[in-house]
Amino acid sequence: MKKLSYSIYALMFFATNACSSNDVSPNGGGCGTHNGKSLHKGSQGGCYYINSNGNKTYVSKSECNC
Repeated sequence: MKKLSYSIYALMFFATNACSSNDVSPNGGGCGTHNGKSLHKGSQGGCYYINSNGNKTYVSKSECNC
């Protein structure tokens, strides 16, 4: 169980910290929010946030402000 929890933690860490230059607006505030979660813009233009499981959840591109 410990090995699994460390793996989940590592995935969440890298998923939230491995951002490309497209993921953050010039003001450093991200691309807005959705239900309290920071929005990011992916390399192909998709708009997403990181859910509680550490996965990307895509939302409408119109919600991104970057």
